[in-house]
Amino acid sequence: MRVLGILGGMGPQATIDLYQKVLNYTPATRDQDHLQVLIWSDPHIPDRTAAILYGGMDPSYALCAGAAKLVSGGAECIGIPCNTAHYYLAAVRRAAQGVPVLDMIELTAKAARDCLGTGARVAIAATQATLATRLYDSALASVGLVPMVPSPPEQVIIDDLIFGPSGVKAGFVDANNCRRFQELCVRLFSSGAEGIIAACTELPLLAGSPSTMLPIIDPTSILAQALVSFGLKD
Repeated sequence: MRVLGILGGMGPQATIDLYQKVLNYTPATRDQDHLQVLIWSDPHIPDRTAAILYGGMDPSYALCAGAAKLVSGGAECIGIPCNTAHYYLAAVRRAAQGVPVLDMIELTAKAARDCLGTGARVAIAATQATLATRLYDSALASVGLVPMVPSPPEQVIIDDLIFGPSGVKAGFVDANNCRRFQELCVRLFSSGAEGIIAACTELPLLAGSPSTMLPIIDPTSILAQALVSFGLKD
C-alpha cells in the first residue's frame, strides 16, 4: 500500500467528504485494511475565486507550501478536493517534486464520457472562477463532450448554494439546500443537459445518492476512486 495525501481546506467540509469517500471505496473489513492518509487542511489558503476574478491574493504559494508539507510527510500521491484550485495545478506539481498530483478535472471528463457517451451535452455547475478558467470546457471537449454553462439566473443559485450566508461554506448542508440543488439540476436538464458535473466540491454534499434519472457526476468520488486505486498498488 502507498501513502495518500489530501491537500484540502477549500473548504473543510469538502476535505472531509473526500476522505470519507476514500474510506468508502477502500475494500476493508478492519482498521488495518485501510490506507494511510495524510491530510493538510488549510482553510487560510486565499480565496481562489477572488484571485482569479478580482485580482485577490495569489493562493498558489499556500497551495505549493501545503503540497511540500505532504511530500515531506511521506505522501506518495496527492489529491486536491477543490476544482478551482486546479487552475494552479502546474505550480502544485512542481512543488510536489515528482510525487504525482492527480488532475481531478481530467479524470472527471473521462468519467463523464464513459457515463454519457461521446457527444453528450454536459452542464458545468461550478463557481464563476472555475467557469472563467474554462478548465472543464477544455477537458470535456478533449474527450468529445459538449460543455454547457448555466444561465445567469442559474449561476446566481449556484453561487448562493456555495458562498451564500446559508450556503455550504457557511455550514448549511441541509434539506433545503439539497432541494434547491435538485431543482437547479432539473432546470439544467430541461435546458438540454444530458449530465451535470457538480464541479465545485461543495455541491456533491447536496447531491444525495447517485441517480440514473438525474446523472450528476461527482468529481470528489472520481478523485477518491483514483486515490484508492493508487494507494492499493504494491
